Amino acid sequence: MTERQRAVLRAAYLAGYFEWPRGSTAEELAASMGVSSPTLHNHLRKAQQKVLDAVFDDPDHRVVNDEQH
Repeated sequence: MTERQRAVLRAAYLAGYFEWPRGSTAEELAASMGVSSPTLHNHLRKAQQKVLDAVFDDPDHRVVNDEQH
């Protein structure tokens, strides 16, 4: 996971983004980090995928994703 992906994931977690109801929106997070909403979503999605790959121990998926980037 890149440092930027980790930073976005951590910020989302600390801001309550994953809670229900959400503690903050992606737009609020993006603004606080100085990036666009699509950029934040991109970093967040990639970070989540890497966490899930690790949780489910799917090395084949990690290789495919790494080759695509």
